[in-house]
Amino acid sequence: MFTGFISKKAPFDNLEENLNKFYFLGEPKILNSKQGVFLKSHTFYKQKTNVRIFINTKNEVFLNFSYSFMPNILSWILGICFFPLGFLIFIITNKEKDEFEYFLSSHDF
Repeated sequence: MFTGFISKKAPFDNLEENLNKFYFLGEPKILNSKQGVFLKSHTFYKQKTNVRIFINTKNEVFLNFSYSFMPNILSWILGICFFPLGFLIFIITNKEKDEFEYFLSSHDF
């Protein structure tokens, strides 16, 4: 429901060897040297982050983060049962996405 994309320059070209740098993304579900999919579950939303390594023509290495924050069933139930104020619960998910974007943009890998 709430998605985004950030690309950052990286000093390495192998995700598996640098897994400890991505502990904050959650549990790795798919992980190889060029791609990783991380899942994290919270009370009101689920977070899914896909990290891919991209090497451009100048041999610069970039990490491409595509992420989504999806309200879970509890959020939907609260949103519908307590309509219209119940939909304010989705502000939590959007706020967490914004904080995640800020963290990624300010964090060096």
